Amino acid sequence: MKRIILSLSLLSGIITYSQTLLSENFNGTIFPPTGWNISASLASRPWGPSNVASTFPSSGNGAITTYSINGTTSAAIDYSAQSNTAQLVSPSFSLVGATAPVLKFNVVVGWSYMIDQDAGDLLAQISTDGGTNWTTLWDEDTESGFVDDGDNNPNTDTYNTVAVQKDLSTYVGQSNVMIRFRYVATDADAVSIDDVQVLANATLGTNEGVSKKSSLEIYPNPAKAEINIRTDKKIKSSTVFDMTGKPLLQTENEKTNISSLPNGNYLVKIVFTDGSTSTRKIIKE
Repeated sequence: MKRIILSLSLLSGIITYSQTLLSENFNGTIFPPTGWNISASLASRPWGPSNVASTFPSSGNGAITTYSINGTTSAAIDYSAQSNTAQLVSPSFSLVGATAPVLKFNVVVGWSYMIDQDAGDLLAQISTDGGTNWTTLWDEDTESGFVDDGDNNPNTDTYNTVAVQKDLSTYVGQSNVMIRFRYVATDADAVSIDDVQVLANATLGTNEGVSKKSSLEIYPNPAKAEINIRTDKKIKSSTVFDMTGKPLLQTENEKTNISSLPNGNYLVKIVFTDGSTSTRKIIKE
């Protein structure tokens, strides 16, 4: 897998919610979910469920841990050296009677390949005519939540889960509205989407679109025996996985003894008490 480290950014600001017009967490047994549609110019790289290895023929099984945002699965798509344009399209819904509609979703994108090198683009778009014409609401290049970890190594990059909110007030009164996530890339990176919602009436905070990067460090890395987690958040649990996504060790504090593991690469997934998660790569030597 080319890129495997996940860190979390959270978007604050929604104060009140009301009627939910669209809601999908991709945790069902059918993909795409009922009413959703997928298409891809490269048949071997469609959108798929993040909890199965077949979705990640290039990234490998370890991507299951990195790209599953919440619950059992997310909607994900793997990278390919070939060019690919792939769509994930929602069912139609109505904004008639809505007063302050908002689109919400969580998204994972790697900074180096998708933003710094700009080998691909992920767009959130809206249609008001049943999918004939589309307008871009959001793209990953302008999302401040995706950040560089500063190590100058794209293969150990930071992977941000960013919570996005976009105001849909411009489209109030439209009766045939659809949302699509459009992935356009050539040898870029895998991405994933989760927890898609459209709320009929929501109040956005003044910091819409701003994400907060949490502080997290695992040291020493490489390590021979014990690893330590330094973070500004309270830890609920941490789990060490092998690169296929198999869980090996679990603790409920900031220290884990990995001396019993063979030398090699592993993933450490930290679950915080606020429900957020972060995954990092470590090396046992």
